[in-house]
Amino acid sequence: MRSRWFLAPAAVVVASAAGAACADSEPANDGAPPSETEQPEAGATGDSGSAEPDATTTEPDADAVRTRCSSAGWCVTPLPDADLVMTDIWPVGARAFAIAESPTIGVKVLEWDPGTAAWGYIDDGTQNAPGLGLYAGGIWAPSDGEVFFGVGPGYVFHGTRPIPPATSWTWTRAKLPDGNLAAGVRETAADGQVSQSETELKRPSLGIWGTSRDDVYAWYTNSLFHLESESWVQVYAITDKGSPAERVKFLSGSGSGPDDIWFSGVRSTSTLSQCALVVRKSAGNYVRIADANVSAGCQPKEGYLYIGRLPLTNIHPIAADTAVALLGIGEVVKIARDGTGYTKSSSRVPAAVANQRDFFSLWTSDGDVWLSGRSQIVHGTAIWDGGSYAISTIASDELPLGRPLIQIRGTSTTNLWAIGERYAIHKTTP
Repeated sequence: MRSRWFLAPAAVVVASAAGAACADSEPANDGAPPSETEQPEAGATGDSGSAEPDATTTEPDADAVRTRCSSAGWCVTPLPDADLVMTDIWPVGARAFAIAESPTIGVKVLEWDPGTAAWGYIDDGTQNAPGLGLYAGGIWAPSDGEVFFGVGPGYVFHGTRPIPPATSWTWTRAKLPDGNLAAGVRETAADGQVSQSETELKRPSLGIWGTSRDDVYAWYTNSLFHLESESWVQVYAITDKGSPAERVKFLSGSGSGPDDIWFSGVRSTSTLSQCALVVRKSAGNYVRIADANVSAGCQPKEGYLYIGRLPLTNIHPIAADTAVALLGIGEVVKIARDGTGYTKSSSRVPAAVANQRDFFSLWTSDGDVWLSGRSQIVHGTAIWDGGSYAISTIASDELPLGRPLIQIRGTSTTNLWAIGERYAIHKTTP
């Protein structure tokens, strides 16, 4: 089974979609309506709204116009296949690149074309060759004519097209070594991934990010790599272990420039004990900022900032010597330099705003924080300075809720994407 992003069945609540007004920023969806197995449950809600009548007992109004956008401006975009699980996205101007998994066609790479207002496949299929396609990794693009993506077990694909978007893509691939595995041990789908809990999504420990085409980084399990003359060179690895059962996996990375890059991840054991970790590149050096003793039940470790007992993902620098990230599935963490060390601050979405506070992704811009979770997006404004959180409603006639929104990312608050199981929604309004 190729699709590795999942929710336990007990955790999925199928919700009804509330109608909302929408600007004509996206075209109508001409696809078939959801099957009976995908119909919303009676009385269930999305966005913490009020219950809707059972759709199966009400005849639709033949003259009603189906809306594809919510009142907050989130619009459904049509996907080329119904069973795609969209796992990562990288917007470039008005275009966007995404990577997805499907139980029927494997790992796929897509491009959003604003001219046709549709997603289309751009891969050549080799990412699903025998021995590949165990899971989808991250995706990153320096321009609309070049893209990098990861696919298990530990491969990075690089695509280019001379004249975007008129010419076709040319693809190459390279294998990154897994520093956690002993020589001769074959990697399984779980080796390059981290399960945040027994009921949550698995996150790939395979991603790419860069400051420019000439400064590209990748992470895979316990190692960081830099692209040099078209070859991936290991530049940092965490190899110290308290026991043979320990594993270290990087899960995200980003920066403000070539000499300010943050990487986050987790130190874990086979018993699912997990501790957050952070490495920062600054002044040409890679310095481990946060770590913990996972074999002791995730206890503070001398010489390192202690962040918490869960994986740390979606790290973003927000100011000089300061970054924010998502700890586990509910805690927004700020890490800031304080003299010779670092401190941690935390913020959580109040239950009065979101009665479910399980979030899978974080994105930040201009002091604002956006969180995506199960059928829900929350917008935080100035949360470190007395601000607040509020629901950014995604409910529309076209969007059956109850599905996880795995990743949220944009170039600005007027070009923001949230993607997940069978959906990609786009916000272009303030």
